[in-house]
Amino acid sequence: TNGSFRGDSLSGALFTLNLAGALNNTRAVVPERPNPPISDTGLPLEWEYSDDADFLDEHREPLEELLPVCKDVFQKWNLYINEEKTEFVHFYVAKKGETDSYGVQLLGNEPWRFCKSLGSLLCSTADIARRIALAQSAFKTYCKIWLRGTKIPLKRKLVVYEAQVLSVLLYNCSSWSAPQCVMEKLNTLHRKHLRHICNIRWPGVIKNKELYRRCDTIPITERVRKARWTLLGHILRMDDNCAPSLALRYAVDSSNSLRGRRGRPRTNLFSSIQADLKFLDLRLNSIDDLSNLKTVAYDRANWRNMFSYNIDFD
Repeated sequence: TNGSFRGDSLSGALFTLNLAGALNNTRAVVPERPNPPISDTGLPLEWEYSDDADFLDEHREPLEELLPVCKDVFQKWNLYINEEKTEFVHFYVAKKGETDSYGVQLLGNEPWRFCKSLGSLLCSTADIARRIALAQSAFKTYCKIWLRGTKIPLKRKLVVYEAQVLSVLLYNCSSWSAPQCVMEKLNTLHRKHLRHICNIRWPGVIKNKELYRRCDTIPITERVRKARWTLLGHILRMDDNCAPSLALRYAVDSSNSLRGRRGRPRTNLFSSIQADLKFLDLRLNSIDDLSNLKTVAYDRANWRNMFSYNIDFD
């Protein structure tokens, strides 16, 4: 964009204003899409973060027609859309027995699960598997530090581990919602790393509780719950017209008014949030419950203190 130099303290604010102006201009020249971009059921139809913008529709054709319009409008605001990075992602759950052109079963392997947004895969299970691989690679990068025995204090090793490995593993973990068997893989990897850092190898053994106590840490799944609780507090304090707030309200309302798929309920972010609230004797089953939670979340200190860990070392 034209304006202040990159890195200037004013550049971020100017870019945000410029992007907001371009989006408002786009909505004005595309009468087919609602303005503000909210569907009749209350679902947000677009959301932005930093320099990424996402548009939602039930059909692909309107989005394909929208792309050249956005490109022309954004150029007037000195913003340029990279069409090579622009993706059309179709969210759906494949039917049992459905296969792709190579004969691979699609159920659980739909293409959207491996699409990336803001550095994370859209499927929590796939993203966790990717994060485990990246964290393992980061851990091996610093293997010389872990192997130096008593030359480096354990406390210093754990500081390096937190900064260089766990930061990779837990990136964007607040949005994860995967089955417990998948989440437990995070704890397994974490304990494996801690034993390596503490130089505990077979035939030497140590109980999980003692391992966590020695390293002054907790299971990774509890840190994920804490991050999800913090994210929920941010969303509850947002303006009602923000995309995350609209999406949460839509999830609450649709859980009572819309019929779900047949079979066992799938784990999703909303069901994970409900489970977190249930552990604290709170509910999120209606719009009234949502309003009550918003009132509670406005007190940031009280919201933080409400969270409690559920640690099982067995």
